[in-house]
Amino acid sequence: MTAVAPDHRAAPTTPQTPPMWADVDQALADLHARKDSWVQVSLDERIALLATLRRALADAAERWITTSLEAKGLAPGGYGEGEERTWFTILTRSLRLLHQALSDVRDHGQPQLPGGLTTRPNGQVIAPVLPINRYDAAILPRMTGEVWIEPGLTAEDVLQQQAAAYRKPAEHGRVALVLNASTSSFLPVTDLLHKLFVANEVVALKLHPMQAALTSLFEETFRSLLDYGVVRLIYGDHDLDAYLCAHSLIDTVHFSGADASFDTLVFGEGQEGVERRMRHEPVLTKPFSGEVGNITPVLVVPGPWSDDDLHHHAILLVRAFVCNAAYVSAAPRLIVQHRGWRRRDSFLAAFEQVLARVPTRQSPFPEARRQLDALLNAHARAHRIGQADMDHLPWTVIPDLTPSALEADCFVHTMFCPAVGELALDAKDTAAFIDAAVEFLNQRVRGTLAATILIHPRTLRDRRARAAFERALNDLQYGTVTINAVAQQAVLAGVLPWGAFIAESDGRSSGKVANPLMLPRPQKSILRGSFRIPRMFLSVDPHHNIEMCKAITRLEQAPSPWHLAQLLRLTLRR
Repeated sequence: MTAVAPDHRAAPTTPQTPPMWADVDQALADLHARKDSWVQVSLDERIALLATLRRALADAAERWITTSLEAKGLAPGGYGEGEERTWFTILTRSLRLLHQALSDVRDHGQPQLPGGLTTRPNGQVIAPVLPINRYDAAILPRMTGEVWIEPGLTAEDVLQQQAAAYRKPAEHGRVALVLNASTSSFLPVTDLLHKLFVANEVVALKLHPMQAALTSLFEETFRSLLDYGVVRLIYGDHDLDAYLCAHSLIDTVHFSGADASFDTLVFGEGQEGVERRMRHEPVLTKPFSGEVGNITPVLVVPGPWSDDDLHHHAILLVRAFVCNAAYVSAAPRLIVQHRGWRRRDSFLAAFEQVLARVPTRQSPFPEARRQLDALLNAHARAHRIGQADMDHLPWTVIPDLTPSALEADCFVHTMFCPAVGELALDAKDTAAFIDAAVEFLNQRVRGTLAATILIHPRTLRDRRARAAFERALNDLQYGTVTINAVAQQAVLAGVLPWGAFIAESDGRSSGKVANPLMLPRPQKSILRGSFRIPRMFLSVDPHHNIEMCKAITRLEQAPSPWHLAQLLRLTLRR
């Protein structure tokens, strides 16, 4: 048996009657039996497995998209199809990057970086990771990416510890539990691939119930891994999670989903769990990591923005916000501006004007209406945008929030409703605003996964503003910081380790995923984009976005000058 689908409608109410766990136990026993042999599998065999996976995924492409759309009730050709194809592109790229990385390990001893390591003035090592090859200039034009390694490692240490799992394979393997609460079709698979090929652990992947429609495609596409005995798929509701985390055959746990669910698993339920979290005393004693909920903030630095600048960056943020009906942890949730900036209201107006061009959607999250109603009841000045009915929720912008409002409502928790807030801070000048905003984000805003800074290049010519910006990059306690780009573009890049920035004393692991270059102890990923946004990112037209995703996917499936030329023609068409 390779897939486990217990019937939770007949689930026992007490642990003393566990017949439904029998298949789960067998699946974990299968993995436990294979964990030691997996770490000894040769690079050639692993590379062959990845080549098989790439072919299988390419063969399933159109059925994957069609099934995903049908499961969410989305019509072909609409905005939702562009999103589903974006996720499929991310998955396709992730497989190619891993395939190349393992080939590099075989041929060179470690994945090849696109440039040499550098060191910050404080001694912290920086590894360049993007662009990784000549095709990235077309897929992610005018973007560069780097990874800041945790302080304490020298450049020599980083190179010696890169791809450590392959330099000195462990004598014994481990069974990883991947609990994925995402409804995006790529995330469970990329987490699985990281655990299997980077961490060198066999994987029990527990999928979100809404992924049930993709069951047959998951099993078909990853048949080689299932038959190899290193992956088992587990389907069920959230009541299975605690049982799996506590299971004696599970060695490590990786979680993606809401922060409240994560805290319950890590620190326990009720008031005792809250107190444990405050004391940094997790009940989960196994190694664990998490991609948990995040109030993704956008820091808009005042500067000499033109009307086109306002409009173009509004498009960039809207595209990120509406993704999956705003049901993603990386969606912008809070726009932070300088109260004295003369273009503050203009920026928010541009955002709302672009948002009005995007059709409303049915939320895939059952609690979305309750969350949105709570926000609307608390904020009489909220702007509802777009047509809404019993199934479709309006896009909602809440201007001029106050810090006390953040403490009082849903902005202190993971939000899965289509709402974004705007807040202004007082400061004497731009440099002081940047410093105040960083302190505010670190101290008052929930989450440490990703944050965005939008800043005009002319602003950086000012010595004090430039110094404040550099301090911001250093001080922001987020695992990914994007500059003139959004978090979803960092995910698409595939080479920027993704995960929370967590202080050691916080009681949570700071483990990262999406690390195909196998860098040791990544602390922070930095994606730098151009303030003059490339045209390929300046469209909310569904047809254009669908065609762009198809072209990028073809290039990732089979990199070639021909596929590159097809992508460039589409890029230049706008």
